[in-house]
Amino acid sequence: MPATTHKVDATISCGDPDIGAEVDLRITFKYQAGAPEQGPTYASGGQPADPDEIEFVSCVQIVNGKESPTYGAFRDLEQQSLDAIAEAWLQGDEGQAQATEQAMDDWAARADEAEEARAESRRAY
Repeated sequence: MPATTHKVDATISCGDPDIGAEVDLRITFKYQAGAPEQGPTYASGGQPADPDEIEFVSCVQIVNGKESPTYGAFRDLEQQSLDAIAEAWLQGDEGQAQATEQAMDDWAARADEAEEARAESRRAY
């Protein structure tokens, strides 16, 4: 299955944990499902499992529930900082779990939409 693009919203702790600083981000990522281990056959000795691949694409800060792109004289530095925070989170256990869950939810929604479209086209005839 080809890699698909998804978005996940995350509240990520950053900076001093005593202060409790957090940033809300909408992270765009590409997801490629892995493959399970394949046992040996007469033709080959088997294949090890391939893990899921999650690749960071971009992020945008969320303020009061709305996307808030960086602006001002230091917008490039601010965006680089947000990208680094988002990418590090996405590579961690929590990020991997949420990204995988979001990709599975998106795939299930697409499958439901496709089934509804097929049912609708059958009713049209």
